[in-house]
Amino acid sequence: MKKKILFIAPGYYGFNEVVSDGLKKYSGYKIIDVNSTLPYQYKNLGERIYNFFLKTFLGKNLKEIKKGQYIRQTITQHGEIDLLIVNRPDVLTTEDLRLAQQACKRSVCLFWDSIDKIPSQKNFINSFDTIFSFDPVDCEQFGFKSITNFYFATLRKTILQYDIALLMTYDKRITDAIKLFKYFEKHGIKAKAKIFTYKSHPIKEDLPKNMEVIHTIVPFNKAYEYYLDSKIILDLAHPNQRGLSFRPFEAIGLEKKINNDC
Repeated sequence: MKKKILFIAPGYYGFNEVVSDGLKKYSGYKIIDVNSTLPYQYKNLGERIYNFFLKTFLGKNLKEIKKGQYIRQTITQHGEIDLLIVNRPDVLTTEDLRLAQQACKRSVCLFWDSIDKIPSQKNFINSFDTIFSFDPVDCEQFGFKSITNFYFATLRKTILQYDIALLMTYDKRITDAIKLFKYFEKHGIKAKAKIFTYKSHPIKEDLPKNMEVIHTIVPFNKAYEYYLDSKIILDLAHPNQRGLSFRPFEAIGLEKKINNDC
């Protein structure tokens, strides 16, 4: 009988789908996927009204209840599982994480962000048989096993139109990004940038013409395509990130130069 992996991860940027596809392709295991942030859609107006009363009078949320049911049903229907792989255990309830660990012979956690960036991860340091991290400081301080990020796409040749490309989420790095792109614009350097932000969190800063605001997340398995027509990939590191992000690995795979502005 084929061995089984229970892979639990949030559906942020479609990253979980890329990792799951890799596990299915290369591990030789049967992969059981659980999206720990799977959104629940109300079936009708009655459910929406019911949830209003649940939240108002009982402090409960129907969406969270349904998400928990989905997670628990997915786990229990597969019997004993050989390996549990979890990313972002902090988005799971204590009950759901315990159930997953009880169903699996061995548990592994992947920290794809540093403890400084997501401090709540520290609460789970002693909850798994093995913890992997791409952050060298966390590995040294907490005894995690070191793991790198990766490149996954097939190289595709494209006519180069830009010197530099940047794809990022709106945060404190925007100040440095604006300075750089104003410099590029002034000196005739062909550069492009897409800055993702939610409509509820509009960008307050004035952006140069070579920076575009988007409100739809570029899926992880499509993000590399944005760099194909550029010579250089620009990577603006988070201030509390020490390990290599995905950008250097994408640069290697796409045969691009990488400019890392720390």
